[in-house]
Amino acid sequence: MQIIWLICPGKTTISQEIGAYASMDTSAMLIGDHVNLNIQVTVPEDNLISWPAFNDTLASNIEILEKSGIDTSSASAQGLRTYHQRLLITSFDSGLYTIPSINFYYGNRDDTITNIVRTNPLYLEVHTMEVDTTKAIKPIKPPLPAPYTFKEALPWIFLGLGIIALIFFIYYYIRKHKKTEPIFRLKPKPKLPPHVVALNNLEKLRHKKLWQGGRIKKYYTDLTDIVRTYIEERFNIHAIEMTTDEILSSIREKQINSMAQDKLRQTLNLADMVKFAKANPLPLDNDNSLNQSIDFVKDTIQQINELVDNQQENNTTQVLTNNKQK
Repeated sequence: MQIIWLICPGKTTISQEIGAYASMDTSAMLIGDHVNLNIQVTVPEDNLISWPAFNDTLASNIEILEKSGIDTSSASAQGLRTYHQRLLITSFDSGLYTIPSINFYYGNRDDTITNIVRTNPLYLEVHTMEVDTTKAIKPIKPPLPAPYTFKEALPWIFLGLGIIALIFFIYYYIRKHKKTEPIFRLKPKPKLPPHVVALNNLEKLRHKKLWQGGRIKKYYTDLTDIVRTYIEERFNIHAIEMTTDEILSSIREKQINSMAQDKLRQTLNLADMVKFAKANPLPLDNDNSLNQSIDFVKDTIQQINELVDNQQENNTTQVLTNNKQK
């Protein structure tokens, strides 16, 4: 037990009321309950006093839970000073325990004699609750369940959503796998206009130099395939499955200028002679066939634009005429 020295300034006065005293709220308690232990010490106010610094235990099986500060009060008429402190104590073992006297030392700072005062010993009875042996023993009640908070439930919510997403993905994957479809479809690129595709393919055919390498039949086959595909997509004519005469007959119904029709006819007829009659055109004819195909595509673009403009002009004229008649 450590000692704390307290300074008591003042005037020296001798009194018979000097002493120490201890008391408790009660001398009997249930195991684990709390009891207040009050300590009071009165000494001359000009004397020094040593105050014990209490640890966690006060005596055997007596524990200190809380300590208050040391309060003082003085009586100027008697020249005394009184010190107070409260200790909150408890015990977790049943039995009768003795709280021994607590020693307090005091004296004048110039005096070589040290005086002592002691508190009175105390007795504390700690007992357990009485058990009625006439009644049957009941099982221990389980702990009460604490309500779940949203923070505690959040991980389970995420786990449930993850399981649902996994099940949906497996179902989606199996369904696509059975249909031999890709799991993820890329966004298709915008489809180019037929004339752009045709002109690009004709330029690619020129750079392949098929007829220069002796592959004349392959050259004309690819050339007519490009032209037939353009006609089918541009004019909604099934040109891929038609003969040359059927294509030319269908083109005449589209009001295309005669020059463009002549270029197409020359290219298709020469291609038929190469593919079916094994003709061997001159190099100039091979180049002209490709150039005429390019001209046909460009001429039909211009022709279609003119037809659209004429149709719009005719519609406007018809509306104005109807308005005048009204």
